[in-house]
Amino acid sequence: MRKCLLFFNFFVMVVVGCTTTIGNRRSSRIESLDLPLHELRAVASSVLPTGQRAISPNGRELLSRHFILEGAKGYKPAGDATERYFASILVLGDRRPYDIEISVTLERRVLRGNQFTYIVEGYDTRLAKELEKKLRIELTKRREDLNIIDDFRVF
Repeated sequence: MRKCLLFFNFFVMVVVGCTTTIGNRRSSRIESLDLPLHELRAVASSVLPTGQRAISPNGRELLSRHFILEGAKGYKPAGDATERYFASILVLGDRRPYDIEISVTLERRVLRGNQFTYIVEGYDTRLAKELEKKLRIELTKRREDLNIIDDFRVF
């Protein structure tokens, strides 16, 4: 009985350990960013479609406003659309280097009782990859614009 219990504990630890290191398959990820947290927040906020809707109390999760896709023009505020998206950017890690996880959620409006509510319909990996690409471009621009000599303050 004791051997069976030990084997079960080992099995649970291996399964839980493997699942936590894989991450969210519906999201896109940028790893090992050696920038200050406030700089990452500013860049991530500038990339969010249609602006920032909310930020978590610890400042590590940013949510975009709800948006819809408008052909080749890009993103448009959703309003009362039947299908809408929102993006979520998570800054992972307690110190540098940070990892960033980007996911885009699709919501659909349904009638429940007398009111319309939105339910999560799924996740869009294509849009998450697109936002990851934009975020990478903005991060490389920030490093090029960094001017140590002019930004250095003696006092």
